[in-house]
Amino acid sequence: MNELQSLFELQQIEEKLDQLEKQLKKLPVFAEFKALQVKAADAKEAHGWADTKLAEHRKRVKRLDEELQKAEQKHKELQSNLYAGDQSAKELEQLERKAATLQQEKEEHEETVIAAMEGTEELEKALEKSKVEYTDISKELRVLQKSGNQKINELKKEILTNREKRDQLASQISEPLLNEYRAKRKEFNGRPLARVERELCGGCRVSVSSTVQSSLHIPDCKVSCENCGRILVKL
Repeated sequence: MNELQSLFELQQIEEKLDQLEKQLKKLPVFAEFKALQVKAADAKEAHGWADTKLAEHRKRVKRLDEELQKAEQKHKELQSNLYAGDQSAKELEQLERKAATLQQEKEEHEETVIAAMEGTEELEKALEKSKVEYTDISKELRVLQKSGNQKINELKKEILTNREKRDQLASQISEPLLNEYRAKRKEFNGRPLARVERELCGGCRVSVSSTVQSSLHIPDCKVSCENCGRILVKL
C-alpha cells in the first residue's frame, strides 16, 4: 500500500470518526435523560410542597383541637355554675345565654376540627402519591442512566479504536502530504481524496483524462482531478 492509499484509508477512518462523534452527541438517551430529570425535579417539588402543607395543616389541627378543648372546659365550668342553684334569676339568665353562646362556639370548633382532619387525610394521600411518583421516576432515571452509559461507553470505545488506527496511519504519511490533506479537508467536506472508478472521479463523477489516468500508475505520483481538484487515488 503506497502513501496515497494509506491517506485514502485515513480519510475513510476520519469520516467514520465524524459520524461516530455526531452519533454520540445526538444519542436519544441524552434527550430522554434530560426530560426525565425535569420530571423528577417536578415530582420532588410536588412532594416537598405536599410535605410542607401537611406539616402546616397538622399544626393547625393541633391548635384547633386545643381551642376545642378549652371551649369544652369553659362550657363544662359554666354548666356547673348554671346548676349550682345559688344564683339570682337575672344571673341565671345571663349564665344560660353565655352557655348557649359557648355551646355554639364549641359546635363550630368541632366542625372546623373535623374539616381540618379531612383536609389532613387528603394531604397525606397527596404526599404518599407524590412520594411514589418520585420514587418511580428516580428508578426509571437510574435504569436509563445505566443503559445510556452502556451505549455511550460502546461508542467511546469505537471512537478510541478508530483514533488509534488513524494515528497509526498518519505516522506512515509524509508531513507535507498530510498537511495538504488537512488543509483541503474542510474545502471538500471531509473528502479531499477521491478514488478513480471506471475512469470517473469518485468525488465529482466527471471523466478522468487518459493523461491523468496514466500518471496514476506512476509510483508516488500525486495527481488531482482536473474538474474538482481532489487528489486522485488508484486502488
